[in-house]
Amino acid sequence: MAQATEAETHALTSLRTLELMVADLLAVAAEWPSLSVGERESWSLDWGNEIAGLERLAAWAAEDALDAAARARYQQVRYRLRDLLPQIDALELRRPPVALDS
Repeated sequence: MAQATEAETHALTSLRTLELMVADLLAVAAEWPSLSVGERESWSLDWGNEIAGLERLAAWAAEDALDAAARARYQQVRYRLRDLLPQIDALELRRPPVALDS
């Protein structure tokens, strides 16, 4: 089995952390009113960092740098983000910078 390149490892790590943030979004949205300003700001910054990585994931996917399983996971994250846009907007979080409809 071939060893993953540094870029592949970085891409898979970015994908996994984005998946986790997306999975947590609805729970965080439910708790949002009870969170302190600092907790909201911290989560917003973390969210923004992960969403910023979406552009790089899009490039890796376009360059076929992701294997088939990772590409499928990436597509699932994009679809889920599209579905979550109302919650993202309601919380005034950073919107995904890439098209989510394809």
